[in-house]
Amino acid sequence: MEVAQYESYASDGEIIQEQRASIDRDSSSVNSKQFATEPTITLQLWTSSYQWAKSNKNIICISSDSTKIYYIPAHHLQSVSQADLNRYKKQKFTTFNLFKKSFDIWCLEMENDSHWKRSKCNCPAFMKNFICKHVAGMSIRLKYCKPSAAAKTIPIGEKRKRGRPSKARPALLVQ
Repeated sequence: MEVAQYESYASDGEIIQEQRASIDRDSSSVNSKQFATEPTITLQLWTSSYQWAKSNKNIICISSDSTKIYYIPAHHLQSVSQADLNRYKKQKFTTFNLFKKSFDIWCLEMENDSHWKRSKCNCPAFMKNFICKHVAGMSIRLKYCKPSAAAKTIPIGEKRKRGRPSKARPALLVQ
């Protein structure tokens, strides 16, 4: 096969792939693939969000016209000092340790209406999955949504065990 023939063959194959992808996503087609417009929330995320919402972290809220910005202490911290918050907003650091300390604050931007799944957070989990326990947890705190009963079964501070959850035994039966 000559080089010129191979190049035309490769470009035809790319065109066919592009046409197939656009046909798969065509909304008028019967078997079309839909784009995900909202992130999916797993049971593990619901559980961690519920446990985070029930924790007693002090959250700073700054309200504007259509959005609210929540400053959330990260990791094991319970509150954010005003000096740390001002330093975080200015983004001026004199030492590397002050720069590292800026990662102890997560910034959550939430709309004032009930479209809580469109909220934005700057934690690493949100950057990867477009949803995090802070977004779901704040929506639980603000009563925009309710977690499932399965998310509430794990005691606060514990993680879910591996594998499928066991079925609940019927109550009041002699065994």
